[in-house]
Amino acid sequence: MFCQSNLSPFIHHLRSPSFIVFHRSIHTTDRETTMTKKPRIVIIGAGMAGLTAANKLYTHSNNNTFDLSVVEGGSRIGGRINTSEFSSEKIEMGATWIHGIGGSPVYKIAEEAGSLVSDEPWECMDSTADKARTFAEGGFEVDPSVVEPISGLFNALMELAQRKKKMKEITQNDVVSGSGGIYGNATTVGSLFALMELAQGKEKEKEKDKEIPQNDVVSGIYENATSVGSFLKSAFEAYRDATGNGSLEEAIFTMFSNTQRTYTSADDLSTLDYAAESEYQMFPGEEITIAKGYVSVIHHLASVLPQGVIQLNRTVAKIEWESCEECPVKLHFSDGSVVFADHVIVTVSLGVLKAGIESDDEGGLFSPPLPEFKSDAIKRLGYGVVNKLFVEVSERNFPSLQLVFDREDSDSRFVKIPWWMRRTATIAPIHSNSKVLLSWFAGKEAIELEKLTDEEIIDGVLTTISCLTGKQVKKDTDTKPPLVNGYVNGNDDEVLRITKVLKSKWGGDPLFRGSYSYVAVGSSGDDLDALAEPLPKINKKGGEGNCHDQTKVHELQVMFAGEATHRTHYSTTHGAYYSGLREANRLLKHYKCDF
Repeated sequence: MFCQSNLSPFIHHLRSPSFIVFHRSIHTTDRETTMTKKPRIVIIGAGMAGLTAANKLYTHSNNNTFDLSVVEGGSRIGGRINTSEFSSEKIEMGATWIHGIGGSPVYKIAEEAGSLVSDEPWECMDSTADKARTFAEGGFEVDPSVVEPISGLFNALMELAQRKKKMKEITQNDVVSGSGGIYGNATTVGSLFALMELAQGKEKEKEKDKEIPQNDVVSGIYENATSVGSFLKSAFEAYRDATGNGSLEEAIFTMFSNTQRTYTSADDLSTLDYAAESEYQMFPGEEITIAKGYVSVIHHLASVLPQGVIQLNRTVAKIEWESCEECPVKLHFSDGSVVFADHVIVTVSLGVLKAGIESDDEGGLFSPPLPEFKSDAIKRLGYGVVNKLFVEVSERNFPSLQLVFDREDSDSRFVKIPWWMRRTATIAPIHSNSKVLLSWFAGKEAIELEKLTDEEIIDGVLTTISCLTGKQVKKDTDTKPPLVNGYVNGNDDEVLRITKVLKSKWGGDPLFRGSYSYVAVGSSGDDLDALAEPLPKINKKGGEGNCHDQTKVHELQVMFAGEATHRTHYSTTHGAYYSGLREANRLLKHYKCDF
């Protein structure tokens, strides 16, 4: 077997002609027609993980080394990356951000592809968040002096949860010199815990740099939290007891929690494992969007692949594996065709895997069923739904809004605001001169959004804006007088209309069944590692698998990639990228190719 050596780095020679994708079906039932002398590798899924693996395998092996194909169930490549257009604006229906440009492989690819600059505007090309105005249920605008301390508190708590800064490292110097200090609003972790000490009557003036004592309340919140939600709840309650702040501050804190839900895909942060937060890693530097669209990165990866390697509209219905035969994996497609392979890299979402193991033995995705260690990991890991809602409005220069909703038991709640809007944290233009507004939905609300008609969405969004801001609103087809209760900007004569709606539907799409993974309570990073482990496990002494002679069992029959298989970068496109590289390198090493 000959493999090229001393190749330059991955995606080093992406050629300029566009790749060609065949929409074809291979109806093969005769084993002899599918067998070749070259190892056949089939990658299931043409998203970030699948195309990264394909790119690596193709560019780092001799053209005659592998019989390579990528089968995609949908009509496009990209998976959960889907750049689209709405109201003549470039938008992202799925993955949106490069999470830190320092060291990000996605940033490097986008830079090489020339995707970071464009003459046309694009989603989130400039930040409008720093100009956001906050409105609370009750019809009033909240002053930044009230919002900013709670924002600082929430961010500091999340930093503590994610980085696990030890309590003993927080000194009195942190407290006194921190923003606000112990005598102002707590905006740092240090000042928060100082206030908690004060609430217990155990904190007195001390010299700078002296450690804060570890009382039961402080250490209990920090050390005994089981979920991110329980940690945040307990910490805020201690903060509220120490400061005497009331329901408004709690509602603002909840608003930031709702934003965090969209980051994680968890319906409730109480299901998000606290210990696992310390393993999640982020790249340093600015978070940016891609000027020419996220899909330009996907096209760049795919452009090296020869014509016909990528096959669209090819849905895999069943994967038969663990055979002693020459080609040990048999793929059954929904159109009735069959393909045999030496190795299959499964890059479908965790949601599809969950659905695939929930069926009985005959109807499941895998035959035989996955081993218990892997199926249990799939069951324990969390996987949620996040959807984006874009609306075209009748005016430009609409401000970015942060939405603060009252608790269910509050007397000031507006009954007209629909429940599915009540955990939405923001409504904001996609850039500073856009007529397109964007809101993010997670969990039950995201699922409900998929079921709503455009008219129901328009009515719910306009009602929410009117009730919180007092802005005049009117449906485009409405002949009734507009709702009036004041104004959100200086243009008193203009009535806000929504003229067009577009929403993502990741939960209901059978090719994805959701958005991205998270480590749920009861799960751990070990489950992410278990999901990444290839099958079968080879036991040279026998005793495992359907083949009596374990020495004849082919290795690396079924391999797994995708964001949910990366322990420290799950839920991200770069996590999917790394997982695709990992599995490609595993095969290159197996065949003694230089990588």
